[in-house]
Amino acid sequence: MRKVPPLFLAAATTVLIFLMALVSASAQWRPVKTGILFGISGIALVEHSLDEMGCPPATCFVIVHDNKKEGDGRIAILSVQGQNYLNYLPLQWPDGEEWPIDLEAIALVPGTEDSAFMAVTSLGRVYYFTLDSTGTIQLRQIFSLPNLPDNTNLEGFDLHLIDGKLLGVWGHRGSPDDSGVLYWGWFDWNRYQISGQGSAVITVPWPQEDVRHISDIKISNAGILYITSSRDPGDDGPFDSAVYAAGLFSMNGDQVEFRPAYSLVPLYRVNGHKIEALEFLPGLSGGPILGADDENQGSSIYLKR
Repeated sequence: MRKVPPLFLAAATTVLIFLMALVSASAQWRPVKTGILFGISGIALVEHSLDEMGCPPATCFVIVHDNKKEGDGRIAILSVQGQNYLNYLPLQWPDGEEWPIDLEAIALVPGTEDSAFMAVTSLGRVYYFTLDSTGTIQLRQIFSLPNLPDNTNLEGFDLHLIDGKLLGVWGHRGSPDDSGVLYWGWFDWNRYQISGQGSAVITVPWPQEDVRHISDIKISNAGILYITSSRDPGDDGPFDSAVYAAGLFSMNGDQVEFRPAYSLVPLYRVNGHKIEALEFLPGLSGGPILGADDENQGSSIYLKR
């Protein structure tokens, strides 16, 4: 009998757990804020304590908004505790610093002792920052992702620690006439730059109309790449979205390798929401967190009660 590699067994188990969490009857969509300025275009879990902000006991996330005018909100803390507590707290962008335009994704920086994050704009501008216990943003570095084509419109970004090295992964959203494109490369801590290592075309089967093939990405601890895809015909919708397991990142010798899924089958579909944010809660009691940017209809999150 042909043996199944342990890496694929681990990946299959992780996908199954993810799927079970998504279809749980105890999960629901919950509104966050109304209005076009408050859509959730990216989300990242706060792993370190922000005591003065109530994290813990609440589970807290950093979310980003894709606003473009100076003074409109860019980053906020979303706190969730139990079934009935959900709190939104906007954070002040540092005075005198470059304002990000169109933030579309955010990732926790793994392997650091700080609450450190990288937030990325649609044109590939990366803002590396930390949060102190009061939620004050300390901007550490600004840099750009490498070798992006002129038509690039990024909507996904994540960081994955593999063999002690930090891998950055980012995604061009695509359109009905343009495939999504996944890129990846190593982060250099000395130069604060990411060097491109590879790319892959991503085309999802659903949604079919007004599709954005990649609206966010997240990589599990097992190296599985999850993507969200969405239908976006305009500020008033209608919106549809899906979640896919799109492939696996692993090391092959001293090289990082991406193995795409043999076929893309939605793990989850939803009508009425434009998912642009994906995150995981750790542990057996955790699961996926989905954030929606529903434009004029505001924002919502999907999570277990």
